Amino acid sequence: MVGFLWRRGRMSLGDKGEGNVDHKTLAIDILQTLNRASSRIEAIRQILRHLKRHLKISATAIRLKEGLDYPYFVFDGFSDVHIEMEDSLCGRDTEGNILVDESGDPILDCMCGKVIRGNTLPDKPFFTEYGSFWSNNTDNLLVDNDPEELGETRDVCNAQGYLSVALIPLNDKTGTIGLLQLNDKEPNRFSEELIWFLEGIGESIGIALAHLEEENKRKELEAERLRLIYQYRLRISQLDTLYRISKIHENKDISLDETLNMIAALIPGALQHPDIAVAQLTVEDRKYSTALKGEPDYRYSAIIQSYGVVLGTLSIGYTEPAPKEYNGPFLEEEIKLVNLIAETVSRIVEQSKGGDWNRSIDKYALVMDKDEISHIMKLVAEDTAISEMDREEYDINDVPTDSSQTMDSYLQLSHSLEVNRALIQKLKNLRSGE
Repeated sequence: MVGFLWRRGRMSLGDKGEGNVDHKTLAIDILQTLNRASSRIEAIRQILRHLKRHLKISATAIRLKEGLDYPYFVFDGFSDVHIEMEDSLCGRDTEGNILVDESGDPILDCMCGKVIRGNTLPDKPFFTEYGSFWSNNTDNLLVDNDPEELGETRDVCNAQGYLSVALIPLNDKTGTIGLLQLNDKEPNRFSEELIWFLEGIGESIGIALAHLEEENKRKELEAERLRLIYQYRLRISQLDTLYRISKIHENKDISLDETLNMIAALIPGALQHPDIAVAQLTVEDRKYSTALKGEPDYRYSAIIQSYGVVLGTLSIGYTEPAPKEYNGPFLEEEIKLVNLIAETVSRIVEQSKGGDWNRSIDKYALVMDKDEISHIMKLVAEDTAISEMDREEYDINDVPTDSSQTMDSYLQLSHSLEVNRALIQKLKNLRSGE
């Protein structure tokens, strides 16, 4: 809960100040907003709305620290031209570089910069002991005061026609975090009592905004923690699926159809939303699917191939809408997993159809002459040479043990070379008539 920090004791909350401002109602509205808001921007927008309505002034704004600067965080009533000219307070040289003081802190321009830095003189009538600035007539302020006393100002507020201006620092336990700005084009809109009241409100706002920021950071950290836990559990599920597939493949007592059916059944459990996930393996004219749960709203497919010939696809999908991710509703890790399973299935099919492949080569050789066989051997040899050069980039002894992607690339290259060498040997045998 945020309470009202009444610093002065000069005026009760039941009083109405000059201009019939109901301080009690305004304070209650602002404090209720601070206690109910879930974010800084929501709180600030409502606070500025309350101030503008109760005080009946032209424009309100709050500046908050962002990096080295204090730009407008939220504003109401100021023109786009004003915001563009006044948004940044950092002084800059002719090349646009930020100017800094002897301590290395950015030099902040204009009266806003003085209030934020605490460079105010309480003996001057336009400053308060708390460090605020206020003026009921900026025309007179610029005429009646020595420029050295005012310091260097941009005079944008005056040029925009604002005669009444109040700048209230927003402080928390660490110091000044921003500034409350109130402008009106009519003179004499503020009183000393109202400025004191606004300083008390400003202190409450500063502390409450700091609490909101801390709470938002805590929620972000908690959300990140839950996200990491979720990703960790999903990764464990994916690794478990790959392990189960490898064990299925090792079992020589089951047929290819049984193997592919079991693999298809495992895949949904490795996805984010297994309850609405479906998977289908298509190899040649055979389909191996999970239990039908409806037609998928979105589908991703990976190719299954054997010796460069496309044999089918591995498809995954969701039967109900799911949040958009890397590729439709699928995470990048899920896409990689499906691609890896498709490659594994390709190898399984290749191994199971080894005899058929040999017979198909022998049958094709009956209609090929030696020149055609030599041409095919040349193409395969060129592909082998490229693979050899690619593999030279890898030293298996230097591959990190935790780099699954690098290891997988190395194994793919090795598999490609193994297939090509076997094919060349087979073609050599055919050419020589063996």
